[in-house]
Amino acid sequence: MDLRQKNYSKKQIVRLIFYPTIGIFCMLLLSACVPVLIGTGVVAGYTLSNDSAIGEIKCDYRTLWDVTMDKLETMKAEISSADESKGLIQAKVYDNDVTVKINMVTSSMQKLKISARKYLLPKPQTAQKIFVKIVQDLE
Repeated sequence: MDLRQKNYSKKQIVRLIFYPTIGIFCMLLLSACVPVLIGTGVVAGYTLSNDSAIGEIKCDYRTLWDVTMDKLETMKAEISSADESKGLIQAKVYDNDVTVKINMVTSSMQKLKISARKYLLPKPQTAQKIFVKIVQDLE
């Protein structure tokens, strides 16, 4: 459909195209579909799924493990199991069941996945909050 064939002015075309696009973008921002900007250079990629926050972190495995454990202790998490060789931590944080998984991508790049659930229901906001706090401690 050519908008110019209906004798719309440039101002009307802008209203028909630009404003709805801005509205959709704002709705995505408000619904947390677009991740929060965190850090400069520590996070290589970051996504938020239905119950987890996943990102690639630029640091060595040991540093990420230590910072994650320290941050969970600071948040008064009840750690039920922690296996450094598997990169797996299970804990209870803010009454949520949290699982932290660290996978080595390269020696200087780690994949961090934090999942959170409460009463079997996914809590991506809690996972995102914990993820952001860990990344901020790495900076």
